[in-house]
Amino acid sequence: MLNGWLRRSLRPATGSRRRSFHFGALVALLGTSLAGIRRWYFRFGALVAGLGTSLAGIRRRSYLLGGLVATLGASLAVSAWSGGEPALDQTIIGGARHASYAAVRTLRDQVPATARLLDRLVADAETITADETTAPSWERNPGRVEAAWTRTLVTARKALGEVHGRRRTWETRWSSLRDSLATDIRRAQLEADESGVSRREIAAAKQAALKWDLAQRYATSGAHERAVVAAEQAREFTQIVRSGFVALHSRYRDPRQLRRWKALAEETIAFSRQSGETVFLVDKLKRKLYVYSAGKRVATYSAELGVKGLRQKMHSGDQATPEGRYRVTQVRGPGRTQYYKALLLDYPNPEDRARFAYGKRTGEVPRRAGIGSLIEIHGDGGQGRDWTDGCVALRNDDMDRIFVRARPGTTVTIVGTF
Repeated sequence: MLNGWLRRSLRPATGSRRRSFHFGALVALLGTSLAGIRRWYFRFGALVAGLGTSLAGIRRRSYLLGGLVATLGASLAVSAWSGGEPALDQTIIGGARHASYAAVRTLRDQVPATARLLDRLVADAETITADETTAPSWERNPGRVEAAWTRTLVTARKALGEVHGRRRTWETRWSSLRDSLATDIRRAQLEADESGVSRREIAAAKQAALKWDLAQRYATSGAHERAVVAAEQAREFTQIVRSGFVALHSRYRDPRQLRRWKALAEETIAFSRQSGETVFLVDKLKRKLYVYSAGKRVATYSAELGVKGLRQKMHSGDQATPEGRYRVTQVRGPGRTQYYKALLLDYPNPEDRARFAYGKRTGEVPRRAGIGSLIEIHGDGGQGRDWTDGCVALRNDDMDRIFVRARPGTTVTIVGTF
């Protein structure tokens, strides 16, 4: 239509007014078209620049390409604004092509569906570009190539913006989780080392540490979404440890238990005061063995318990340290025990037997389990952890000191705490 109009406009006219009129209209039309083209180049260049900025913000490996595309777009915009004539095929379309392919690569792992859509738009734009480039000038459709690449760039920029926004969200969530979870992991490891926690809590603490390590590796590589998922799994494991630890220590906050333990301790000290004899008093929670003589505390030693020592002993093999009032039945020197020296106690006492029978009836004690025996205060302690099968362990030099004070019949009272 434009070509026909130009041919009619350039035909010889019958009068000067007609030629002047047609020439003026042609100049006006061309001026309007050029102004529109320059405005379009400016907008297109700005769009390419914006896409380059989005690419630079999504991935570090896209930073250079994003910066290049952003610079290219800015140059095109400035060129168009100042009246320059950008080379569409070599410059703008080349920049749009590179930016679009880079966007596809960036989006493929994170939003595959959008990447496939963008792939189709790029293919359509390439086809239209090829058609318009090879078509004769009079058959070309002005703006068709530009419109095709504009659709591609707009889609790419929108998708990259959404990905960038999600990434900032995950980074924020990771930052909010990181410090508090690190504290929870350390606490879970300490709580899992507490004597009395079950295998479930110990396994949960190990899983929490593994998930935490994985989360930190993900965060270091920039995969903050995966880091948050792994961190939340780690937190779930720490909560398992915490609930088990709280349940274990709940009996140490039970007023009835506390009164019972305090009464046992006071009765033992009173017996020592009245009889003038030496007695041993073990506080399981504090891991201490106290020596009283004539009712006065004369020595304090650090003690180690069974692997599950904070629990009340119910049967053989439970690795718990018993609670109650006992007496020394044998004083075993070197060669008579595998743990340096030992004081054998008269576990089980009548209360232990009654508790064992009740546990059998209620199913708390396994059907084939026995009540157990061979509970000692022995040496080879000082390992810094609860490790025995239910006995109380002291350092060898401390064992020497209580050994000379003990005899068969010496009272030994073990309580949770007092």
